[in-house]
Formats: sequence, structure tokens, C-alpha cells
Amino acid sequence: MGAAVTAVRSRSHGLSAPRPGSRGGSAGRHVSAFGCALLAAGLAATAHAAPPEPAPFGEGEGRSLLRDIDMPQSHVAGEADAAAVAVNPASMGFLRAFSGVLAGNYTRAASQRRGGGFGVFVAVPLQLKLFGQKLADTFLSLGAGYQRLCPFGCGRLPTQDSVEWYRDDWYPADLDYNKLTLAAAVPLMRWAPGLSLGISYARTWSEHNLYAQRLHQAELSLAYRPSRVVAMGLVARAINTPRAGQDLRVPEPPRPGILDRRQPFELDAEVALRPIKGSRSLELGVGARVVPLPNADPRFHTPVVAPRGRIAAGGTGWRLFGEVERYFVNTVGQREASDVLRAMVGLELDFTHVGVAAAPVLGPNGAEGFGAQGGAFKLRASAERYATLAQPPLEALRFDVDKYGGDRGAGKLVDALDKVAELRGARAVVALEVDGSANGWGEIEEIREAMLRVRGRGGKVAVYLRGAGLKDYFLATAADRVILHPGARLSIVGMRSEVFYYAELLGRLGAKAEFVRAYEYKSRPEQWERSGPTPESDAQRRLLLTDIWNHVVRMVAKGRKTTPEQVVQWIDTAPHTAEQALRAGMIDAVGYADELEGELEKWLEREVTLRAPSSLPVHDMSFGPGPAIAVVHVEGTISDGASLTVPIVGSVLAGGDTLVRAIDRLREDRRVKAVVVRIDSPGGSVAASDDMARALDRVAKLKPVVISMGDMAASGGYYVATAGSYIFADATTKTGSIGVFRPKVDVSGVLAKFGVKVESVDYGARAGLYTWFKPYTEDERAAAQAGVDASYQEFTARVAKARKLTPEQVDGLARGRVWSGVRARELGLVDAYGGLREAVAYAREQAKLKPGEGEVRHVPAPPTLGDQISAIFGLKLPSPLGLGESALVWVLRRLPPSLWLSERPEELALAEETIVVE
Repeated sequence: MGAAVTAVRSRSHGLSAPRPGSRGGSAGRHVSAFGCALLAAGLAATAHAAPPEPAPFGEGEGRSLLRDIDMPQSHVAGEADAAAVAVNPASMGFLRAFSGVLAGNYTRAASQRRGGGFGVFVAVPLQLKLFGQKLADTFLSLGAGYQRLCPFGCGRLPTQDSVEWYRDDWYPADLDYNKLTLAAAVPLMRWAPGLSLGISYARTWSEHNLYAQRLHQAELSLAYRPSRVVAMGLVARAINTPRAGQDLRVPEPPRPGILDRRQPFELDAEVALRPIKGSRSLELGVGARVVPLPNADPRFHTPVVAPRGRIAAGGTGWRLFGEVERYFVNTVGQREASDVLRAMVGLELDFTHVGVAAAPVLGPNGAEGFGAQGGAFKLRASAERYATLAQPPLEALRFDVDKYGGDRGAGKLVDALDKVAELRGARAVVALEVDGSANGWGEIEEIREAMLRVRGRGGKVAVYLRGAGLKDYFLATAADRVILHPGARLSIVGMRSEVFYYAELLGRLGAKAEFVRAYEYKSRPEQWERSGPTPESDAQRRLLLTDIWNHVVRMVAKGRKTTPEQVVQWIDTAPHTAEQALRAGMIDAVGYADELEGELEKWLEREVTLRAPSSLPVHDMSFGPGPAIAVVHVEGTISDGASLTVPIVGSVLAGGDTLVRAIDRLREDRRVKAVVVRIDSPGGSVAASDDMARALDRVAKLKPVVISMGDMAASGGYYVATAGSYIFADATTKTGSIGVFRPKVDVSGVLAKFGVKVESVDYGARAGLYTWFKPYTEDERAAAQAGVDASYQEFTARVAKARKLTPEQVDGLARGRVWSGVRARELGLVDAYGGLREAVAYAREQAKLKPGEGEVRHVPAPPTLGDQISAIFGLKLPSPLGLGESALVWVLRRLPPSLWLSERPEELALAEETIVVE
């Protein structure tokens, strides 16, 4: 050792002489192993090589003590997992659920490369939740990592040739040491889409490596994904430039220059590209480490700019990747460091919650020449679901249909069923539980069509009924197999339309309705003015119900492979016990809920595991927001002002102000390539409907606008639909009702009964036109009718232009008539049968996007924290005495919200309130 020390001290650059035997052979074995292109064989070959003694201090790669181990498929820009704690903390902001990584790098000492060790990393995104409900997306991600850094192989101990071993010039800065990292990321997507900021703190320690004692490191980082094609990352490392070698165990170091080395500030930047329209099938990356003031000490000396590049290509669940990087190697006898390259070629495999990446590392090995320097691996475990290489296991997914209420809820169920059909194909097994679904006929029909698509791909669908009316049975008959609870009844007693008339009630109170309307089929005013329907409204109501009835009977007959006449006979003799229904062929089996798995196994003749669909988020493999199809939801009664859900009553208002703002943002958003308007509304305010339609007209000048009608798109709902270039409707959709009315109730008689007298002073012949405290005069009624007529003319003119019809043709279809989706298509009021899925597909086609390309973005956003609190303290309050819905609430729900929430008298385009009991 003394000779080596003498040799070192005689050299001006401070490099020590090589130790005897420091370069053993076997390079041929390494090269040949990699040449076989077998990853495992390549790694095994490096492990079998007899490791030579480590190089003396200073020789080998110049590398900061703060640099982390080399990991495969871990990049400053691009997809993220828990390794981002060390690589780029800002990338943790893109995680949607827990992620954990175990990584390791074996480096042969002969390679003189300092990148070995192992590490464990975890990252957790935090979301704001209240009573189990998510109120906000990720607002903060936290991560931690532990690394055991072994520059020339783990397990090295200091030489004990002398008591003062630390005084030797080849002071062991390459002994093992530890590093703990704490990191945080703040995603700013709400204000700056695709942007996340990060910060981290790290500390090193070691029992033997005095250089690595108490090093503190601070980092700032940025990750930006402006589009699906490009991602960028920037990390400022060691911004505090910590000083190494300040160990107090050495009171008077003989060579302070060796024991006192500042670790330089580094700027690590990278750009990643997915040139094939953002597809993960090909990814390119270029980056560089920039060290403005590199350390002159050979042990830590690095290039000012160390560029690197990478490429990855593959398919679902797998990718081949290659990486290359520049670095310096300091060699005894050479004043200048050697400029060399490291390469890594490997394979990455992804499964649902686990992934692995591994690769041999190639580069110079001193006298052995170019060959395998070692190997690296990364093992991932995550709560996020990844696109998997393996086929999903054979299991049945259990959906509780009652949990998918409302138009948006039904849409989520349709999406889930379509995803099952797409991913599992003929291996798909789906079981739906139904217990009195609250969805409308149109929504049920779209769920039904999704079930048929699962079957169309070879999958199997079963429905378990805990009891069913006709609507639930209509849904169930789309399945391969229908199972009924033994104690339940199949209560398919038919359809019944019930309309409430309040004229006599108002009369007893002393009030009188004085509505004006356009025209005879606009039946909503009749509910307040009459004790029964007019012949016109009665005829159109019967026609509407007949269309829905005929369609349901035909579909049930088709599903049960029988005749419509047989279905009608089943309905006429309902309700049926479970055994009666089984004998009649209305169902396929009888069983309890806990026997469902066994029933499926008997039916499929194989073992089946029944589970609920995963609620865990899907890993976002895209770089950033690409093209999008926006779905604008117009739900509930259309009103002026903001959208809201009325507490307790539960009425939903589609606020014109809220929706116009959302539509205007979509017009300006370049990523939105088309807009689909999903309408589930009976109509409402004419002014708000017109505002929304005009906002959509402005959008249509720049990008396609397509309409999807849900359970109802009538009156003001149809007014909004005229902004679309193409309209889809379900067969059971209720639409049309092209007409207008102005509500007024003279309550002067009510006030008089209670001794209340109203005195007024009027300036203007029609100053009392809008008051409810007196009846109309003939002049006022004529003026009100003229206003309604003008609104009707504007409405029909807009329909004529949109549907390419004459005003006379439109008038023959309008005047307040309500049509089923079946008849509306025949009459030219809609273009095609279909639900939201078909509308989105058509919008993609019109926007010249490929099938499946572009995310589907739903607006307005889901309820805010304030909405949730309103629901908790309003809508979800128990009714008095625990008797369920009170009579008052039940009555209030029957009233059109626009009638009692309007800030001013106004024309309404609102369809009749019809209760259909089945």
C-alpha cells in the first residue's frame, strides 16, 4: 500500500496508481452474453464475473456524491412512478394513486462506473375527501426514498492496514453510504394544464464514508406536459452546493483538500417526444446534465454538459428501450479525463398493479474494452391500474345499477360496460344487480345497448333482480340470463300515465290560472287551468305512450325470444311470483344474492370469481392533454342564472349563465375538437335556452356540434338542440314540445279571503301586465299572447333553419306536440337512433379524429365542495318522522322550478309534467 501511496503523491494531478490485479479478464463472457439478446442471461453474465479489486481513489467515473443510483426507465420528462422522488419530484403530481418502486443497479468495479446500489421509493397523491366522497383532485403529492449507494459494489469496508487509515491519499470516498429523500409535488393543472412543481430535501450518512457524512441536498423541479406529443422536465439539483468531507471525527485532516470537496450545483433538463400522434408506441427523449462550475477533483469531476438520449418502442404492456449517456472517466497516467458513453438496452413489462424493467448496462471496462458494466432493474407496485400485458383473469364484474342514477350515472355505467367489452372480449362476464332503478327509459335503453355490445363481442351478461317493474325487466331482457330473488315479485303490470290538474284546488283557494300559450298541444298550462285534458293534448299523450309501449314490448320479446303477444299476456297477468315467472320462461333461474356466484358457475360450467369493478384510478400514460371531445350536460329545468340542485326538493336546474360560460370556454379551447351536447331536460326559460343555443352557434362556426338526447329533450331542450348539426335520440326519448307559454296565477282572491287588499298606482296603460295580484284585462291578455306568439315564431324559425324544413312543415310538427324518439326520427326532428356513445363517435369522425382518439371531457365540472355540503345539509336530510318523502316535498317536486324560482315573469318553453307508472 505504501508503494501505491508514494506513486500517487508523485503525480501532479493526484491520481493513484492501479492496484495489482485490478483488471481481471472475462470481458468475452460479458459481450457474448449480451450478444445473445437475452436480458436475464446478460445480467447473469455480469454477476458471474469475478470482481477485481476496486480502483484507487480518483480513478473511474467523475460523479457527485449526491447523484442517485442509475435506474432503467426513470426519466426527468415523461411518465412517472415513485422513482420520481429521486429523478424529478414534480412528476409525482401526475400520479393518481399510491406508487412504490424497488430499484437496483449492480456495477462491476472493472467498469470504473459509480452508479451502483439499491433504493426504495414511495409516492402518495393526496385528494380532498368528505364522507368518502372526492371533492377535489390531487392537490399535493408526497414521496420518500431510501437509497444504499455503492459506487463500486455494496459491502466494501475500509482498509485496516493502519490505525489512521483515513490519512491515506486513496481515502475511500467510494465506500457505501445511505441517502434519505423527502419530496413533495404541487400539481397546478387547474390553473395551468399539464404543469406540476416539486421540491425535495435529501440527507446522506455513513459509518465509514466520511465524505458522505451529513450532506444536505435541496432541489427544485418542474414537470410540464403541454400536449400528448411532448413532455418537459427540469430539475435544479444541489442548489445549496453542500460541502463533503467535513467529518468531525478527524480533528486535523492532513489533507483538507481531499476531505473538503463542495458538491456542485447541477441543472438536469429533458424533453420527451411521442411523434406518432402522442402514441406510447414510440417515445424519444433528449436531455443533459449541466454543471456550470464542475469540481476539479478527479473523483467528482464531470463534464460541463453531459448529454443523453433515449428511445422506447412497444405495445400494450411492454416496451423495448435503449438509453445512451456521456460521462468522464479519470485514468491513472492521463492528465485529461476520457470522454466515454454508457448504454442501456432492456425490456419493460407492465401488469395491472405490478411492473418490471431490467437491462444490462454497456460501456468501457478499462483494459477489457467495451462490454457489460453491470445490470439495472426496477420493480413497480402501484394502486393505479396499468394497461397490462397479461390477459385479465376470468372473473365476473358485479355492477349495482341503482348506484348509477341520473343521466351522468347511467353514462358512467355505459362507459364501464364498453370498457369491459373492449378489454375482455369473449372472456367478459358481467352481472348487474337491479332493485328499482330510478333511471328514465332513455337512460335504461342506453345501458341495455351497452349490455348487448358486451354480448356482441362474445361476453356473457347476467342480471339479478330483487324485484322488478316493467322498466327493470326491460333492462334485464338484454342479458343472456335473468335471475330473480325467490321472495320477489315480477311486477310488470304495464305503463300508466298520470297527470295532475290543479284548477279546482286553485279555485277553492280563491286563485285562478291565466296562462297564455302557443298552442293547443302545449298542455302544461292545462294542468293549472282545467280539471282534465283537452282532446288534442289527450290524443298526443296517448300517441307518445303508445310509441314507448310498442318499443318496450318488441324489445322484451326479442330479448326473451318470444312474441310480442306473449309479452303482453305476461304483463296482463302480472304480478308473478318467482316460481311462476320461471315456469313461464320470463326468467332463467331463482336464487338469493349470496348464491349468485354459484348460479353463474352452474350456467357457465366453470369456476367464476365475482367482484365489484375496481374503483382505483387508471395510470395516465399520456404526456398531457391531447385532443378532446367535450360533452356539455344540460340537465334539469332550464333557468336563468347559475345551475344548482334545490335542497330537499331535489329539483335540478340547468342555469343559463353557468352553461354559457362553459360553452364559451370550449369555443376558445384549441384542444377541444368537437362538442357534444347531452340534453336531459323538459325545457324551461326561453331566454336561457336562447342564450345557450347562441353560444353553441358560435362554437359551430369553429368546430362540430353534435346533439345527444337522453330521457327527455323537449321544448326549451329541443330549442338548445337546434344548434347541433346532427341529432341522436333513443327510441324512448321524449322530445319536441315546440311551443311556448307564459304562466300567471291571479291570487287576488286568495288575499281577499285573508283580508288582504292590494292598492296600486299605475303609470302606463299596461303597468299591471306582469302582476299576479289582479286578473288580466283584455288588452293585457292580448299583449301577453302577442309576446308568446313572437317567441313561438322565433322558435319555429330556428327549428326550420336547423332541420331544413319550411315554417309550415315545422308548424305541423310543433304547436306543443311531444314525440317519442322513434316518431321524431320519422318526422325529421332527429337524425339517428343512438345514445351518448354514438354521438361522441360521430363527433370524432366529424373532427377527423381516429376511433377512440381524444379524451372525453364532461362539463360543467362535477359538484363542488359547496354543492356537496348543500346535499349533506339539504337534500339528504331525513324526512319528518322517518316516513320518507313528505307530502309537501312530493307536491313541490311536481311544480316546475322555473315557475317558482324565476326572478321575473317570462315566457317558458316547458314540456308537460307526466308521471309514468310502470
